[in-house]
Amino acid sequence: MIPLGIGGSYVYSLYQNKYHPADYSGAGTGNIVVQVTSGETPTGLGPQLARLGVVASSRAFVLAAEHSSNPNGLLPGFYGMHLRMKASLAYALLLNPKNLVQVTITIPEGWRLSQIVAYLGAKSGLPASAYQAILNNPAQLHLPAYANGKPEGYLFPATYEVVPHESAVGVLSGMVQRFDQEAAQLNLPTAAKQVHLSESQVIVMASLVEAEGGRTSDYAKIARVIYNRLAQHIPLELDSTVLYGLNTYGIIASDQQLTSSSPYNTYKHQGLTPGPIDSPGAAAIQAVLNPAPGNWIYFVTVNPKTGETLFTASQTQFEQYRAELQQYLQQHGQG
Repeated sequence: MIPLGIGGSYVYSLYQNKYHPADYSGAGTGNIVVQVTSGETPTGLGPQLARLGVVASSRAFVLAAEHSSNPNGLLPGFYGMHLRMKASLAYALLLNPKNLVQVTITIPEGWRLSQIVAYLGAKSGLPASAYQAILNNPAQLHLPAYANGKPEGYLFPATYEVVPHESAVGVLSGMVQRFDQEAAQLNLPTAAKQVHLSESQVIVMASLVEAEGGRTSDYAKIARVIYNRLAQHIPLELDSTVLYGLNTYGIIASDQQLTSSSPYNTYKHQGLTPGPIDSPGAAAIQAVLNPAPGNWIYFVTVNPKTGETLFTASQTQFEQYRAELQQYLQQHGQG
């Protein structure tokens, strides 16, 4: 049995925590950026604000929302907030769109469309589903005609500023516009003709170079290997394309994966893939337009950590390089 005095203080403590939880008294100090995701509720956001030190307790924030004239008014986006804020002031700040701030996001070269969507959903303040809805019906993105209505490869990898109240279509359109700028700067139609490719073939090949390349300094050599194989009607045999077709990741495709019937299986199908397998950057596109001279038809990135890549025209030498890579992967628990 709990002594009366202790039991009474326990009940009083519960009452205090529920109806008079810990709270700060002022507008706070310092600056911190807080993300409110789509569909977020005060109950869901409160613990995060408490962990960040914005409010003294999650309960105080929830009560502030309940006592507000707009208890469900949270809008997605990034907000400039302060540390040690009174909960009611913190909630009021999140109801005012003027407190939304610009967000910087960087899309690396070589990311697939699925990776870009997931990252934007996590970092831009808009849900991945909003981006996916646009990509499922991409007419409003005004893709280049040679993209054939497919956005893979045409969301240019770069750093973007996502401004408050931006829409998913606005973010994605900005990435397509950046691609258009790069293509115009390269004079892509003319440059593609000079290497006897169409614009779309340049982007497809650049995506293969981007996926296979360990170091940008090797991109022009990798492009040459692809040109040589196409000229000799040898299947490209690129593991990256097989893995893309299976919607998975890795360095070397397994024997079972190599039997895939996917049109992206370049062990089974000659020529380039039906479309890009990622978003190539400027270096990869330039490599396709300016391939290095050489007779190589094989290359292997023998050290994935450093990106060291070796090139050869000899199948025997290639098999030695391949064995070197497999040994590396086994030593590092990846094989």
